[in-house]
Amino acid sequence: MVTFVYLVAYLGTVACAAIIVLNVIKYLKKPQHVRWELYPVGHEQGHRASYGGSYLEEVDWWKQKQTGSFFGGLKALLIEVLFLHATFEHNKKLWGRTYPFHFGLYMLFGGFFLTIFAALAQLMGVVPGAFFTTVGNLVQVLSLVGFLGVIGGTCGLIHRRLNQEDLRKYSTRDHYFNLGAFLLLGLLGGVTWLGSPSFFELGRNFIANMLSFKFVDPGSASFSLYLILGFALAAYVPATHMGHFYMKYFMYHDIRWGDQPSQDSATIQGKIGRMLNYRVSWSAPHIKGDGEKTWAEVATTNPSANPDGKN
Repeated sequence: MVTFVYLVAYLGTVACAAIIVLNVIKYLKKPQHVRWELYPVGHEQGHRASYGGSYLEEVDWWKQKQTGSFFGGLKALLIEVLFLHATFEHNKKLWGRTYPFHFGLYMLFGGFFLTIFAALAQLMGVVPGAFFTTVGNLVQVLSLVGFLGVIGGTCGLIHRRLNQEDLRKYSTRDHYFNLGAFLLLGLLGGVTWLGSPSFFELGRNFIANMLSFKFVDPGSASFSLYLILGFALAAYVPATHMGHFYMKYFMYHDIRWGDQPSQDSATIQGKIGRMLNYRVSWSAPHIKGDGEKTWAEVATTNPSANPDGKN
């Protein structure tokens, strides 16, 4: 059982990283997206940012190289990620259930990374003292808040999917399975937190042993089950629709706010050039592709023109 726990931890970590990297690479290789034209654009700067404007309002904008505010875009993205601003603005009832779930996960991630930091310090020879006491107390609080948030949030989301008719229509077994898995994770973590002298000590020692390849008993049955489920989810979630957590940067900066003019980017020009050479299978009268014409030919041909070439 002990060896199995560590094996799942190693495989889950590697699988999580590999799936994320592969999906990002896969996305970067996709054709140029069609711009959404959704405002306000987070990285817009100057007076236009105050009312959600765009550089397209400027006279002869194409004669100037366009630049954006990195910090403006980062601020807008963080507001969305940390507070789920769009959900709050458009669906407050759903926000009241999904935000506790997300906030709980944020707390658990924060506690997890602090625990890794403490484990590295332990391996480097830092002796128990004020440092570990301070970090340990913080991790204890973050973990408890995280478990309560995940438990409450998943219960609220499951209840809403079961009882809201328009949402129930689009709820699949995958949705309930995913929420149920996180509910179980929160319950296992909560039981371990309540039944052990220090959840932080359990986590710190496990990570230190994992990093040093020492297969030492994690310390409790509930904590072992928590680790198995947690690392299994780490491998599973990035491959599902819940993997939006690592694709959000691209969804916002590259698609929702992607307003870089093609004239300023050789990469975009290259993608458009390749796309214009794709053959069009649409046979509708206004396209007349039939699998023979390319998009470049469709774009430069008047499908309603008379045989003599005149409109």
